[in-house]
Amino acid sequence: MMMEEMLDKYDCDTPHRMRALFCSIFIWQNRMQTACEKIQTDLSMKQWLLLAMVEECPEPKTLTRVGKLMGCSRQNIKKLATVLEQKGYLTMKEGANHSVCLEVTGKVEAYSAKMEERRGKALQLLFAEFSEEEIAGFYNLGKKLYEGVGQVEEYARSVN
Repeated sequence: MMMEEMLDKYDCDTPHRMRALFCSIFIWQNRMQTACEKIQTDLSMKQWLLLAMVEECPEPKTLTRVGKLMGCSRQNIKKLATVLEQKGYLTMKEGANHSVCLEVTGKVEAYSAKMEERRGKALQLLFAEFSEEEIAGFYNLGKKLYEGVGQVEEYARSVN
């Protein structure tokens, strides 16, 4: 209830709505991470995301390239990858120019199959109040938000 009251308070003009949305992104992320880490049995959400991004990343699947997809540093990817390698979910191999390449193992497919029903239910619950048109609109707004994040990243580079 407290969050709804805050959102109502900020629903007065565009600058307030922008601030509320900005804060909400972080709150959504925290709440989703907490809930989903209770749903999954062996992986943190960041570990799961790393595996998903490795599967989507074009070759070569280097720490740097996967880091760019996830929006974090090569060093953070290596920390996550080291734990996942110890758990048997991926391997790290030397690539061209001393790069480190990531490769998922068969354990990822087995784990995904085990968690498929839970993940499906979580997505169903998350978007239960949305129509197909609203999901499509939200998806397009998300693409615009990615563009905005890119502009903030450029700005951040220019002020440092």
